[in-house]
Amino acid sequence: MIILQQLTKELWQKGKIKIIFNTAGIILYMCYILTGNFSRIIKLPFFSRTISLTEVSILIFVVIFFVYELTLLKKNKDLFRKLSLKDFDSVEVLLTLILLSILVNYIIYKFNILPLLYYLRFFSLVYFAFIIYLFFNLQKNISKIEWFYTQIGLLLCIIGWIIYLIEPDTERLNNFFQQHGIYLNLDPHKFRLIGNIFDPNFFGNILVMFISITIISFLRQSLQDKKSLIQKIVLLVFFNVTLLKTISRSSILGLFLVVFFNTALIGSWSFAKKKIEIFKKLILVDTILLFTTLLDKDFYKIFERVKSIPVDNSAHARIQSWNSALDYIRKTPIKLLIGDGYGFLNIKYGLQFIGFDSSFLNLILYCGLVGTIFFLLWLFKDIYKVYQSIRYEELDIRLHFANFCSLLLTYFIISWFNNLLFYQFWLVLFLPYYYFITDYERKG
Repeated sequence: MIILQQLTKELWQKGKIKIIFNTAGIILYMCYILTGNFSRIIKLPFFSRTISLTEVSILIFVVIFFVYELTLLKKNKDLFRKLSLKDFDSVEVLLTLILLSILVNYIIYKFNILPLLYYLRFFSLVYFAFIIYLFFNLQKNISKIEWFYTQIGLLLCIIGWIIYLIEPDTERLNNFFQQHGIYLNLDPHKFRLIGNIFDPNFFGNILVMFISITIISFLRQSLQDKKSLIQKIVLLVFFNVTLLKTISRSSILGLFLVVFFNTALIGSWSFAKKKIEIFKKLILVDTILLFTTLLDKDFYKIFERVKSIPVDNSAHARIQSWNSALDYIRKTPIKLLIGDGYGFLNIKYGLQFIGFDSSFLNLILYCGLVGTIFFLLWLFKDIYKVYQSIRYEELDIRLHFANFCSLLLTYFIISWFNNLLFYQFWLVLFLPYYYFITDYERKG
């Protein structure tokens, strides 16, 4: 996948059947986001139930689009001359490292289709998110990126509340599906908002992103436009109440972290630059979120869950998962350095899942310390290049850049005890924002 995203961006502007791909891609994307894990109800031959019909459809769409792009590339071979390794995106670096880990393990162990299927799903979702970024025409358009996330966030919250009001007990939901021969093996969650992805923790952490982007949209809004300010306040409160209804410890931690980082970064900058209006709005939005949280009884249920960590089955399962991952990492020094291969954990150790409850421990297991450090250094290099590029740009993009950094810090902390970074629904929702921010660094 050498600089595939940049080539796609260049070639897409010359496409002759743009409207067809555009319409089909957006419909497929919205179908994937809005149906969530409901698409797992249909069991596919040759695939595990963790790979859904919609994901296979996305893979087919990406393959067709990729073949079409190759035909365009044959007529525009001079595009390669414009590119160099420095254009390599950090996401492409990660995909390349994972692919290398798979190929090395195929040499050591016999061929198995499972790691390849997992990689193809991961690759197709990452590339599909970039295609959607182009299809929605989100390039350097701040109003569109905010509209994109507020509308999708609103739809997901409404769907989540509908599911919650119909059946707030996943055990009964499990039984209902089992009566019809469908085994989803949902975790038992009583009276917690699980969203259309059937998981309160992942759903809550996705809401953290919607809240943070709405905060920045609020900061960009003029205090004179009362109607728009009220709309954004209502949206923030709705997102926050929905997040609290998940009763997820990691989600409330994520909310506090992103608000803290944004307040520290944007607050200190606005105060130093004497941007008093920005500072006032920041304090106002923090106060709204604080009071919304403190007045909601579900916040105190989260607090009770924090106090119950020593005897909580969920917390014990995460600790056990962590200890198991550390045991695998410590098996041999060479594996600690180069990793054990993406998707090979199932094959080597007989696991029923692809990884452990920690994205960073999984990354070390997949690509080793060498690959993990290389990826993180490349990512920080990309972020620094964006900072150098936008430091003198308009205020709006600098606010979103600060928010992006806050989100990354927040998700990196959460992902030490949660496999969020490799979670498919988080990926396809977060990556368009990532591409939007890093697009400010790209020239041409």
